[in-house]
Amino acid sequence: QPAGGAEKGQNPLALRVKVTLPSGETVSGTLKRIDDFEISIWDASGTYRCWPRAAVQVKIEDPLKAHRELLDRYTDADMHNVLAYLETLK
Repeated sequence: QPAGGAEKGQNPLALRVKVTLPSGETVSGTLKRIDDFEISIWDASGTYRCWPRAAVQVKIEDPLKAHRELLDRYTDADMHNVLAYLETLK
């Protein structure tokens, strides 16, 4: 079963992955581990699956992608202003 029950909706921030096998079959699940050589996931049934990276196509869906991209746009002054505002809410 996936760590933390990610497939059961208990971790909405888990990275979702779609793996396309050489046969064209696709397998979706929650990312367990990825490196230069292998990718492993927990599929929808809770089964652990692993493939060599060179043999499959991988698409990772990051639910926080837009937030991560914003971090590159914020300046130190922007962050200071946000913190100063939040301090006024106490």
